[in-house]
Amino acid sequence: MTPEFEARLKKAVEDGLIPNAVVLAKDKSGNPPILPSSTCTHYNANPHPGKINYSFAAGTTSLQPNAPPITPTTLLTMASMTKLMTSICLLLLVQEGTLALDEDITRYVPTLAAQPLLTGFDDAGQPILAPRTQPVTLRHLLTHSAGTGYLFLDERLNRWAKATGHPLPVPLKHSPLSGGSSVDSRFNYPFLFEPGAGWVYGSGLDWAGRLIEKLTGAFFDDFLYEKVLAPVGVPRGGMTFHPGRFGQPAADVLAGMSVRDGETGKVGFMETEMDNDNEAFGGEGLFGGMGEYIKVLHSLLMDDGKILQPETARLLFEPQLEPAEKAALNAAMSDPDWAVGHIPTGVEYDWSVGGLLTTHDVGHRKKGFVQWGGAFNLSWVSAAGSF
Repeated sequence: MTPEFEARLKKAVEDGLIPNAVVLAKDKSGNPPILPSSTCTHYNANPHPGKINYSFAAGTTSLQPNAPPITPTTLLTMASMTKLMTSICLLLLVQEGTLALDEDITRYVPTLAAQPLLTGFDDAGQPILAPRTQPVTLRHLLTHSAGTGYLFLDERLNRWAKATGHPLPVPLKHSPLSGGSSVDSRFNYPFLFEPGAGWVYGSGLDWAGRLIEKLTGAFFDDFLYEKVLAPVGVPRGGMTFHPGRFGQPAADVLAGMSVRDGETGKVGFMETEMDNDNEAFGGEGLFGGMGEYIKVLHSLLMDDGKILQPETARLLFEPQLEPAEKAALNAAMSDPDWAVGHIPTGVEYDWSVGGLLTTHDVGHRKKGFVQWGGAFNLSWVSAAGSF
């Protein structure tokens, strides 16, 4: 990265436009870099491929007085950055033959299995529900084609919640305001379509995460550490669903949150809460440092087999959607402002089992480019794939 790039980030922090920034990038010879970031998804091309090993941080861990400097190991609230890690865990189960991508998984998650289809609303505004008839597969959950949406994103589910008295979740608050401390309590709402009939961003990875503990008998946090993080050198607690578990109170190791003033455009401290007894939410529950996250991304980029065998890892960079699912995804991405990260419009997308997939060369983005992010201004991209 250039001194100008770093100077602009530092000035944005000093001017109160962003609270902090962490930018990391690595590549391998002949390939573009991977970049996870807490504030920015753009990077400058390096004229010497294979020589990128970049780290930059600016600002403090909180806007509270006397907060220490932020670093690549500072724990951030990852939100949907969690999804990739959960997908990798499930791919390990597929790799070892414990689970198949196209297996009906409803017997393992009875609360999900019991949910009906929301087909509309009657004249009185009450939901019209019907039984689900199609199986729910792991591939559906990993690619957001199961019909499991999010209350905060989908107006139909929002309307259903208001009609039925289901509480609307308040992010970063204690349960029950958060929506509940378990996957079953937080995401027990109806399907929006039959699995495989469309695409909607939602809670599929949270339900998929439940399969880890159901099928292995292991604590999800331990499975993630032992099978994914430790093999690439992430220390215990460097990425975790339970940041208060490793000796220090969670408040002492987590970066603070901030909120932007609508009039001035500047950020200010935001008081947040968390429940230490929350289940491991596979779609949104991780806390971790970007310096640890990039170790996983770089292993995938190098295709080194430390986490996944190459033939399994390829699924992260290959299209998975059927035509109706793909059409619904591209309709959702025609206006991608709801998502975090730089997502060009006018581009045909698919979804891999890991993220949003570019299916054709677009500028510096080549076929097989995968990306996604998390609600609190974090994002990752990878150009490891080719199909």
